[in-house]
Amino acid sequence: MKPYHAVIIFLVIVCSAVVTGVGSYHRMQAYIVEDMNQALARTLAAKQESWITPDTILTYRSNLNIAALRDRSFVYYALENQAGALCSRRMQWRRSRRAVAFQSYANCSVAAVVGMSDQRLPLSLGALAALWAVLSVGYFRKHAMPAAVFGRMVYVRTEHRFYDADHALIPFTPMQQQLMELFFAAPAHRLGKKEICEALWPKKPDASETLYTLIRRLKPVVEQNSNLRIVSDRGRCYELTDRVE
Repeated sequence: MKPYHAVIIFLVIVCSAVVTGVGSYHRMQAYIVEDMNQALARTLAAKQESWITPDTILTYRSNLNIAALRDRSFVYYALENQAGALCSRRMQWRRSRRAVAFQSYANCSVAAVVGMSDQRLPLSLGALAALWAVLSVGYFRKHAMPAAVFGRMVYVRTEHRFYDADHALIPFTPMQQQLMELFFAAPAHRLGKKEICEALWPKKPDASETLYTLIRRLKPVVEQNSNLRIVSDRGRCYELTDRVE
């Protein structure tokens, strides 16, 4: 798994938590309004006078089904311009020729509505997102690959492998692999002919031709898979350097 995969999964879980949380919040708002509507309708049906008394408030609150709403909701004469307020619909009370509009209101903050709503699923998803983040960080720390980068070539030391800029494995032969590791470890990526021969063929008296053949076959592989090239200084030393494009 690559890091961006972990980030995408984390964001999907977080977005799911947010969407379900907001959905639950709005459902609770609708349920509160519905409960206030029925409580006010029942209260007005039994109401004999047009004015509001303490008994009116007590009756209204006793008709509410949401227990947490009973200390936060009240009945009042219908007010104008209540856009955004958490309130019931306007209801007319009529006796004889007298008509009065009443409305119930809820003194509920966003936090109060959230507290009354069912947030178990959003919280579970939030916990899952946090757990995923912790596990992902631990995974990538554990599987971190110390790498040396030169140009468009990457050498992953823990794997002893070379990759190109697209993270595709570069197909070096075992001997080419050893020589490339020497280049990456050398100061300025520069190696003497004698140094290479002693490292790769310590028991061979004269490995000049073998080295020449190895270099000749290695050059096109390096150039095809990176922006690097191997240059020779009169056959005495070799250097891995950037290729001018």
